[in-house]
Amino acid sequence: MTVDEAKDAFTGKLGAAQDKSGKHIFYCFKDSGSDYTVGKISHSWTGQLNDTQTGMLAKKLCLQKQEFENWVGCTLENDEMLKIWRNRRPTYIHLTS
Repeated sequence: MTVDEAKDAFTGKLGAAQDKSGKHIFYCFKDSGSDYTVGKISHSWTGQLNDTQTGMLAKKLCLQKQEFENWVGCTLENDEMLKIWRNRRPTYIHLTS
């Protein structure tokens, strides 16, 4: 999988907003009224993603590497990927006094 294919999946399939203003490109996604950073790609990444880069992108979406590759490659539907992400993402309990 190429860097461009991953970028296209974040913006095209997921509809994530792209922030290129810093040292990295961040992909932000709004779900149920909350904002989430679901991807981070270095400006220096080009060509094919290596296993480490693919694993890093998968982790941000709470996916296994193979699940991420399947999502980008269109063998894992967007709705199913979102279902996995929603079930696996960390939830935080806000305690009030």
